Amino acid sequence: MMNEDKSVLDRDISPFKQVAVALCLAILLMLLSKIMPVTPYSKTAHILPWTALCGAILFYAIGNSILSFGASANKNYWMHSIISFAILLIVGGLFAWLITGVGIYDAGSIAWIYVVFTFGYLVFLSIVNIIKFVVKLAQRQDKGLRGES
Repeated sequence: MMNEDKSVLDRDISPFKQVAVALCLAILLMLLSKIMPVTPYSKTAHILPWTALCGAILFYAIGNSILSFGASANKNYWMHSIISFAILLIVGGLFAWLITGVGIYDAGSIAWIYVVFTFGYLVFLSIVNIIKFVVKLAQRQDKGLRGES
């Protein structure tokens, strides 16, 4: 039974569970974009599943970075997060390719969006790790000043 008083930031949610949610969301959005009616003059309708995948990638990157504050084993969480991100990129890309029949390099600027989101995700994780390090350092300094060692 979960403690209801715990904040989302204090819960240790596995990156693999997070990527499962992001993949389900991406697949659902891809399928919805495939069955939606398209206007005859639309030039980007064939890459809508790729765009939906990019939205899920950004959702995962931001959510995973925020939820990493509650991670107990920092190094394992970081490694699992990066593996999960790679799984999302690869599996999501395969689903988008299967649904559209269009490869990533034929889908406009989607390949560049992948690159930007990947570097952005690494920056987000680095910022969170730096913040966690500074907070731990300040807590140790505070204990030292109070003589608690």
